[in-house]
Amino acid sequence: MMKIKRVIILCLLSGLLLAGCDGKDTQLPAAGSGAQEDKSSGDAVLFSLVEETAGEEILLFDCADFDGDGKREAFAFTGVNHNGVLEGRRWFVSEEGAVPVGTGGETPESLQDISAVVETPENTAFWYTESGGGSSACSLLWGVSEGRPYESVLSGKGEAFTSSGDGTYLLYQSSLDAREDGTGRTVKPCYFYYKEGSFQEYGAVPVGRDSFLTLPGAAECLSSYESDNYWIKEIWLRGNGLVQLNLGKEDRNVNLTCSWKDGALTVENENDGIAGLLTGELATAEWFGPDGVLKQLWEERCAEQVENGLFFSVRPEQTAWFDLDGDGMPDSIRYHVRKEADAYETDGAAIDINGKTAWETKQTVSSAYRLWVIDLDRTDRKKELVLQGQEDNDCFSMMKFFSLEKGTLRELGDLKEAEVLNGTGNLYRIGVSDFDSNRYMKLPGDGTMEVWADTPVFTQGFGCYYVKLDFKLEENRMKQMMQPEYEIKVPLVSAEPYVYTAQLAIPFYEAWEEHPSGEPSFIMNPGEQMNSLALVPAAEDMIYVKMKRLSTGEEGWTLFSDTQLFTETPGWG
Repeated sequence: MMKIKRVIILCLLSGLLLAGCDGKDTQLPAAGSGAQEDKSSGDAVLFSLVEETAGEEILLFDCADFDGDGKREAFAFTGVNHNGVLEGRRWFVSEEGAVPVGTGGETPESLQDISAVVETPENTAFWYTESGGGSSACSLLWGVSEGRPYESVLSGKGEAFTSSGDGTYLLYQSSLDAREDGTGRTVKPCYFYYKEGSFQEYGAVPVGRDSFLTLPGAAECLSSYESDNYWIKEIWLRGNGLVQLNLGKEDRNVNLTCSWKDGALTVENENDGIAGLLTGELATAEWFGPDGVLKQLWEERCAEQVENGLFFSVRPEQTAWFDLDGDGMPDSIRYHVRKEADAYETDGAAIDINGKTAWETKQTVSSAYRLWVIDLDRTDRKKELVLQGQEDNDCFSMMKFFSLEKGTLRELGDLKEAEVLNGTGNLYRIGVSDFDSNRYMKLPGDGTMEVWADTPVFTQGFGCYYVKLDFKLEENRMKQMMQPEYEIKVPLVSAEPYVYTAQLAIPFYEAWEEHPSGEPSFIMNPGEQMNSLALVPAAEDMIYVKMKRLSTGEEGWTLFSDTQLFTETPGWG
């Protein structure tokens, strides 16, 4: 089993699909050494333009037909070389002249002593350099469009950009996720391809443990780790056919990358930290992996996401990239939690957008904070954030919704504060409706959302249940959308519904309004069995429930309070 190390990442740089100024040699000549004589006359002119305009030593220089229009351009870096750390300015040069790029030449920048031309399958190219060093390193990618330089959307979002030579590009994500407390830096590969003028990330869909174990070879990939007391945090199936498992053990996080070989999954490598999508806005639903069971699972999970909407979990101290304000550029999203060493409680959280703190709270929760990216309205190109304050037993004390406006997070409403079931209910816990995606809400994209609330009105006579509630944002608050009746499930996710057995004679009515003065449509006798179908709120400790008589299929309504009508009822959880 191969473990990816930093040294491997650096070695991969030497395998880039690259072309230098002469299309063959990537070795960069020293400025002023006379090496420009080896260039074509056009490239020598570009070199001279930078030299004359900058008035500094040229440290990096790469030229190509970057936009595929038949004209060659160049990128360069001028300044001073401090033992392999370059300090100075970046330049773009064409037949029109040389102009500074990046900071506009006003502020000196630091680069590593490396640059190259990265070719794409579409007869275009990008200029690659690497900024900074150590934990602050990041890959910079510049292209040309209609004769003008622009920075790629991937620029600055990872480090050690490489090409595998088979159409796949890798950008390595650096994050503090070796341990649960957000410490320990790790570096993991993220996978991209180039199509229709832009880099796209191979998408990833969540897969539950049960679904994963149906795949040939899956149990063998996992067995040694589970026997060593690792547990599954999440599983991702990627559009390039790889399966990535994030595992935890005590205070250590590791991820496995599994590939499909000879009709089964096999572990390709192990790496520290948490693997996942880097730039959610660039992830696609295209499948590039093998036909068969992986493709079938991919299509099923993608269909679920299309139907139920974006619901992306952001991990603490790990950056995610989504377009929050609809300007077409992904925003960096990162959140931090405040937790004392060995403390069970969490003492607050802060959300950073594009490197600046945009919202924070000092509210203490007994368990943890969780952050999700969602898409309430699929027509406005914007994404929203949801922050949940999680208490014991998966209850929540806050579930705030945010939008990004002019660089500031604006609170849209708090689901915890929403009035439910005509004010008779208490929204304290919502259920997971899909264990593959660990989804807490469905988002059809029309500004509404659907959740399954756990027993918002409790009665001893009926016990626990899940009821489907729909919400929409209205006047800076979450408002429950009223329905004539509300669907209920007991349990929420199961092939077989819960069976109630009557211990008393129970009258049922055709409509809930007919209870108790109307004529019953049928009476359930002791020992008869039924399922639950829907409810209508009555009071803080009473609900009308529509039930189905299993022996005849008859349906009717009755009122439940604290009177015990059944031999037993579902319990909490």
